[in-house]
Amino acid sequence: MLVNFMVKNFKSFDEETLLDLTATKRLKLDGTLMTGIKDVNVLPVVGIYGANGSGKSNLVNALDFVRRKVVSHDCPFPVPFKLACQSRDSEPSSFAVLFIDDKKVMYHYGFSVIGEEVLEEWLSAYYTRRETMLFERSRESVSDEFDYAYGKKFRDALTRGRRSYLDFTTSGLKKTDLLLSELARRKGNSIAQDVYAWFEKRLMVIKPDSVYSAVPDVFILDDDLGAKATEILQSMDFDFNGFHISSREVDIDYLLAQSGMNSDEREKLAGELENERNMVWKFSHKRYSLIQRDEDGKLVEKSLLLKHKRPDGSYAYLSVDEASSGFRRMLDLVVLLLDDDMMRNSTVVIDEIERSLHTLISKHLVDALKASSLARGLAFQLIFITHDINLLDLSMLRRDEIMFMEKDRHCGASHITNFAEFKSVAGLNIKNGYLDGRFGAIPIMHHNLDWR
Repeated sequence: MLVNFMVKNFKSFDEETLLDLTATKRLKLDGTLMTGIKDVNVLPVVGIYGANGSGKSNLVNALDFVRRKVVSHDCPFPVPFKLACQSRDSEPSSFAVLFIDDKKVMYHYGFSVIGEEVLEEWLSAYYTRRETMLFERSRESVSDEFDYAYGKKFRDALTRGRRSYLDFTTSGLKKTDLLLSELARRKGNSIAQDVYAWFEKRLMVIKPDSVYSAVPDVFILDDDLGAKATEILQSMDFDFNGFHISSREVDIDYLLAQSGMNSDEREKLAGELENERNMVWKFSHKRYSLIQRDEDGKLVEKSLLLKHKRPDGSYAYLSVDEASSGFRRMLDLVVLLLDDDMMRNSTVVIDEIERSLHTLISKHLVDALKASSLARGLAFQLIFITHDINLLDLSMLRRDEIMFMEKDRHCGASHITNFAEFKSVAGLNIKNGYLDGRFGAIPIMHHNLDWR
């Protein structure tokens, strides 16, 4: 679970900006919080509101940048804050994440970069109430060499040799790469592997146009999950009668002829199909289909279809692509309610949670995710960005689970305010108060739209 996240000099964030996900101490403990280690009470859900252009999506992008920098070589350059009086391009963009992993260890990990080059990287942990340094890596400028320091706990966690292995790893480390990622990929340090695993498996970022790529795998390969998803989707008044899996035998020539594959990809696929008996392969342009071998060794293409009952009792079978955008959006999100192992101790960040969804479905989804996480002890955490004021509901969210983001009108920098910081007024309708501008974070309309 995520405890807090710091970002500095990234897009609309100028100075250090902290997203704090711990409970406000002056609010009572009501049994809805997740208790981490060292009596840290973490919020299971946070909704963030703000005007268009206030920086909400930039916060999501910052978290996604950190995740991609750690787990993927496919990572864009960070965009520094551009609205300062002087250029910030030559100054580092900084990020830090405080989180609790599956083993109930609280880690603090961060790095600074200028362009694609790492300037500083560090990792610490809280095994007791005191912070324990695990490693530090820093240099004054991109033209300098790194200085390294390692804590005893980190050296003891080496799986290959001792200090000599660290020296060997750092000697070949590119200045654009993270030490944490390199040690985890080499399986050279168990602590690095644990931290890497949290970013890879426990931090999920869902943007408005992004999709959850495991959906066809989940529903095609697991009939029980497909039945449960059907029940949930029908409870939200989506009109369909369940899933149907169509199957047809295909051959290697068919697969190799698929569009979008270059010669290297075709050669790789041919080798996989020849040697891998239990392989599951997906077309990049056929999201709701996959290929696998049946019991006889034949290649079978399986596709996810939707069943719709006709008035005469027969069924029509539609591709998922023919369904509404709201159904497809919910089909991606419903997996969050089904897979306990995937959701346990995970933090899911959803930008525009109401995208293509009716407001009642958005509210039902947030309610269900929060309730199921607490009831099943999953320690699942949801951070959502929204404009849907119907989610501004104090019967659903605590005061400290509502945050507002707006830009400084002087310099254009984004900052976050927790609703719990505002004075409580008995009987206040929070939705009306927000639209009236009591908490900021709304667009200021200077003119009406009739320009005639």
